[in-house]
Amino acid sequence: MREAITIPPTKDNLLKYKKKLKLVERAYDLLREKYEALLMKLHIISSQAISMREKMEEGLREAYYEYIKTESELGKDMINIFSETIPKEVIVNSIPLEYMGVSYSDLQLTNLPDPSYGFFGISSSLWITAKRFRDIFDLIVELAEVENFAYKVIRNLQSTQLSLNALDKVYRVRFGNIIKYIEEALESYELESIYTIKKLKQKIELKNKIKRRN
Repeated sequence: MREAITIPPTKDNLLKYKKKLKLVERAYDLLREKYEALLMKLHIISSQAISMREKMEEGLREAYYEYIKTESELGKDMINIFSETIPKEVIVNSIPLEYMGVSYSDLQLTNLPDPSYGFFGISSSLWITAKRFRDIFDLIVELAEVENFAYKVIRNLQSTQLSLNALDKVYRVRFGNIIKYIEEALESYELESIYTIKKLKQKIELKNKIKRRN
């Protein structure tokens, strides 16, 4: 159902809504560019996330394999003694960043040092195990950063799509209809004016003829 138009059909309003339509079209073009850029970025980070997850899963398999070897070599009690030297909490610093209006965080580990080979010198397998798990922490944090970024990009894409739909299906159509209505009304007024002037001219000519005859 077409929306009822109550805008006075004047030339000023015609110019006003033509400007509004241009702004809508400009906003649509800019949002469309943003949408396409975010969509491309999402493809890139999604591929990164898949690759990182595969790498993390492979790293976990290798780490647990080394752990099993170390456990069979040293026993659980010795491993538990060495585990007491590892920080129980991991501090992750969050640095705020932004891409195309999407806010996300750069995550960085700060208190998880690399294992010292000298400290674990009693067993090379123990050092390798500790190193494997240490590297996994980095991958987990990096993956969390990328997946969180991807989630926020998806949310922004959804809101951008809603804005594009509103501009295209609501405002562009509404302003286009108003412009068409005003143009048709002005054209009708102009035709009526021409007809009125023509009739008036004919009456004047007729009066002049009558005067000349008299």
